[in-house]
Amino acid sequence: MGLAAPALPGPSFLGGGAGPGEAWGDEPAPGLDILVFVDETGSTDRQFDVYRRSLLDKIVPGLQQGDRLRVVPITDDNSLISDFMAEGMLDPRPPFDSLSDNELDYKAKVKELDAKDNAVRQGLLTILKKKLAKPGKSKYTDLFGAARMASQLFSADKMRPVAVFLSDMQEDRGRFRYRSMTFGPKDLSRVEKAYGFPDLKNVCVYVIGTRSPSIERTRKMASFWEQYFKKSGADITSSQMGSMLVNWPPPDGCGRPRVVSKDNSGWFDRLKKQF
Repeated sequence: MGLAAPALPGPSFLGGGAGPGEAWGDEPAPGLDILVFVDETGSTDRQFDVYRRSLLDKIVPGLQQGDRLRVVPITDDNSLISDFMAEGMLDPRPPFDSLSDNELDYKAKVKELDAKDNAVRQGLLTILKKKLAKPGKSKYTDLFGAARMASQLFSADKMRPVAVFLSDMQEDRGRFRYRSMTFGPKDLSRVEKAYGFPDLKNVCVYVIGTRSPSIERTRKMASFWEQYFKKSGADITSSQMGSMLVNWPPPDGCGRPRVVSKDNSGWFDRLKKQF
């Protein structure tokens, strides 16, 4: 297991005014709860830099107000919640109340907190550059355990959950060994009987790095994992599977909060309650 990284302080973060089509008093859209699994097994040496670049060049710099990032290693046993390699969060922007808030004070606070956001991103980059300096050397790969871990970590999420698997997707643990699997319907049925499918309903899933020596086998592996995650209830399409992380950040329709807030009223509804 990777060593735990100290949790970074999550700054309060206010957006600079309303977003497109959003009044300043409206509740902001739920932030992304991004859970990234990084394959730390020996089979990933050739493409480990793809994983590093996905995190360092796209995921971390792309964090926005209200987003949370947690990074977990994939090793020989992901059956239990493991220590995070890194974690950090940017607090969501509170609504601006034009009846009671001073706009100049609001914008001054936004500027101050924007600097704190940048510090969180930089802190994550510093930790991950160190953690991902070299490929891991774990002997086996527990991908099914990682998927079950994701279902636990997203069990009651009010944010928009996103799981990213940075892995060659070569399961190699227990009764499921990459070299003996055909990655067809029979293997999918065997997995269901052995473990069942994790509850990933409303979770947006990316699978980056699926690889084998054969193009045809790689195609079968990609199809297997796409079907596995669909049977788990996840939001996943072929555009979210590939050798590199391309379609980022996730489109608005991918992933939805698994727990919906009871108060979904907008700024106009709240204004009416005051009179």
